[in-house]
Amino acid sequence: MDPEGQRLIPSDDQQRLLQHLDLGDPVTWFAEQRKTERHQVALDHWHPEAAPDWLWSVGLPLLSLANQWRGQRRLLGLSALPGCGKTTLGQWIEAAGKVLDLSIQVVSLDDFYFEADQLDAAMRGNPWGVPRALPGSHDLNLLQDCLLQWRQGQDLSMPCFDKAKRNGRGDRNGWRRCDADFLILEGWFVGCESTMDLATAESHLETPLTPEELAWRTKLQPVLADYEAIWSSFDQLWQLRAQNFNAPLLWKRQQEATLQSERGASLSPSELERFIRMILCALPSCCFQQMRADVVVEVDSDRSLRRIHLPNAIQDSPSSASLTG
Repeated sequence: MDPEGQRLIPSDDQQRLLQHLDLGDPVTWFAEQRKTERHQVALDHWHPEAAPDWLWSVGLPLLSLANQWRGQRRLLGLSALPGCGKTTLGQWIEAAGKVLDLSIQVVSLDDFYFEADQLDAAMRGNPWGVPRALPGSHDLNLLQDCLLQWRQGQDLSMPCFDKAKRNGRGDRNGWRRCDADFLILEGWFVGCESTMDLATAESHLETPLTPEELAWRTKLQPVLADYEAIWSSFDQLWQLRAQNFNAPLLWKRQQEATLQSERGASLSPSELERFIRMILCALPSCCFQQMRADVVVEVDSDRSLRRIHLPNAIQDSPSSASLTG
């Protein structure tokens, strides 16, 4: 990464973000990042081909929040469609936090999938044949208990899920300690709320919803509502919002190719196509487009960041970019 490379995020967007987060005036904030280890840590821990907007508009503001909230237990939700880059971001945030002595941990909603037998039962009969990822595939009782204990100041263990197990179907794989003050919970439908707008034509779909898909879309809404108690516990919610809702077609294929090369196991081509179809169909696009996030960062199909919107800030205006491209 070249931290001083060309940035696409408008400077006005950056300025409003920093003001919205109470991080001080931009001139002082940028100077502080450059004179401290936070600037150098990008070169040491982020992917060399990452664009600098990921650093200045997402990574460093999140580190600054962690520093601002030091010693307090704060929970931030991070929402993004599969393959967008949130996992890479999370890995960098944790690595940077260790270097900077910031108490940060990133936890994936995926880590709270049910164990194998219960997961298979929960996913049985879905029209996409996916082994996981739908609302209803997570152990919400375990997640809520973990977050409650964490909020109360306890150190605890949270589950880990390995997507490469069972020939790419995945299974729980041990536990890891959680004692961080600043916790980030990430997932592809984190922050999505239930809706009655289920049958609206979706312009991003080349093939319209089948009756079976629409039936499951309807079935998932009360299940999705069960997650809203988790969303309501966030101190902030950030969304990396795809400008083009079909972007996961490319992103997920790239992600599975990386999993295959690194772990030797991934979804088969047919499983992958069904998984992508599920992402595009299972939840109405309005669940993402109308998400009540504190910070929305638009991501184009190349994973470049384009705009920042602050839906809860009076001075912000709705995005001019369509979710469906």
